Amino acid sequence: MLTRVRAYLGRRRATLTPVLNLMLFAVAIWVVNRVLAEYRYDEIVGALAAVPIGTVGLALLISAVAYLALVGYDYLAFRFAGHPLPLRSMLIPSFVAWAVSNTAPASVLTGGGLRYRLYAGLGLTPAEAAVVAAFNVLTYVVGLLALVGLVLLLHPATGMLAAGWLALPGRTVGVGLLLAVGGYLLATYLRRAPVRVLRWEFSLPSFRLALSQLGVSSLDWLLSSGALYVLLARLGVSYLDFLGAFLIAQMATQLLPLPGGIGVFEAVVLVLRPHGVAAPAVLAALLLYRVAYYLVPLLAAGVLIAVREVVDARRRGKPLEALLEGVTSLAPHALAFVTFLSGAVLLLTGAVPTDLRRLAWLGDLLPLAAIEVSHFLASVVGAVLLILAWGLERRARLAYRLAQGLFSVGIALALLRSANVLVALLLGVALLILHAAADEFPRAVSLLHEPLPAGWPLAIATVLGLTLWLGLFAYRHDTYSGQLWWRFALNGDAPRFLRASVGMGIVVLLFALGRLLGHRGAPAAPTEG
Repeated sequence: MLTRVRAYLGRRRATLTPVLNLMLFAVAIWVVNRVLAEYRYDEIVGALAAVPIGTVGLALLISAVAYLALVGYDYLAFRFAGHPLPLRSMLIPSFVAWAVSNTAPASVLTGGGLRYRLYAGLGLTPAEAAVVAAFNVLTYVVGLLALVGLVLLLHPATGMLAAGWLALPGRTVGVGLLLAVGGYLLATYLRRAPVRVLRWEFSLPSFRLALSQLGVSSLDWLLSSGALYVLLARLGVSYLDFLGAFLIAQMATQLLPLPGGIGVFEAVVLVLRPHGVAAPAVLAALLLYRVAYYLVPLLAAGVLIAVREVVDARRRGKPLEALLEGVTSLAPHALAFVTFLSGAVLLLTGAVPTDLRRLAWLGDLLPLAAIEVSHFLASVVGAVLLILAWGLERRARLAYRLAQGLFSVGIALALLRSANVLVALLLGVALLILHAAADEFPRAVSLLHEPLPAGWPLAIATVLGLTLWLGLFAYRHDTYSGQLWWRFALNGDAPRFLRASVGMGIVVLLFALGRLLGHRGAPAAPTEG
């Protein structure tokens, strides 16, 4: 019976994992919604506006240094795998790998295959890539356990750990974690032979390399947490209190298979915030941290891939060129993510109230009908971009051409609906990146018949669900009625959100019907004899 269950789960894993992700995300959003129940959307916007620009710049700077520290993971892992590389040749692939894998589920665990594709041009074998991935996991855990142990030892009753029962054994747990790290270091000092666990055999690094693991991982955690702490420090949060909550939240995101731990990380930090600190201020810091530590590096990685596409062909045959060719192979996946992100930005920014000053300025320039139509069409374009992102991953030429056109239209609509220059700039950068990679989309295929993994519909459903929740949260104090749908006014953000929601729903419904009818109408495969 157990064998049958395992076999069934193995066959259904590709479907069950995305479903689990969606359920976990829904729970995380429910927790965030409960925490914010007493607050209004305007309070969150005010908290965002209250963050000094210099503080945001400092968070970006610390994030940049943190990604440089992440290169140390690969540097040590390649030395352990017997394939040492110069540090300068590792900067590009390591940065791209971490920028992408940090937004993926279980980031450290999923980085091996990505790194192999990036480093294959420099002679990395699949076996060495597996060793690098395993070593990175070990490095990651060593620093995490050491820091958690140290925090619990120094501050076992940290205020951000709301559960009082944890304070009593906190110092004991901290000592246990530090002893585990010390035992690992001692084993690397005393033992030279491989360690056998059941059927597996592992080689231990040298004591010097193990110490380097501890140093690199600890530096990584301190810098990555520092990018968030500078955004929270002005709220009077104790650093040890914050660090304890940050590490617990990060452990939760690694245990739960959500991309980048989105939703889960925010929910844990909000729940464990100190008493007396307003949730909108913490959420504002978390949103800015998402931008500084996740979004900006990811966009930078996309730009790097695009720059590689225009590198002069005369450099072919050189080691650096071979390395960058590995980066090029990631172009369809990176551009698919950038396109998906652009569609999500169009939808999410359309679900929240427009700045009144920009809206008044637009009202003086444009008729109300133009603003209403632009808002509706922008959400339709956003929903279509979510779908086209999957087509770009399939290297479909049609998806590429449609995405180019929709990015151009989206730029105009972002300006016409709300004069949002930042969103227009983001779409413009994405369009330039897409234009540079035209040769990566040669397949003339029908999007109605291409395989659609379960992860894509559920990713689209996640963005649509988040858009609906955000709009309902922003306008939850409005009175909903049948007349609200047909109210057209310059300050009528809630009716515009409702109509735009219908538009994005129609897009997804039409695509689903097209896929269903396309599969039914597909010609049958020829049979033999």
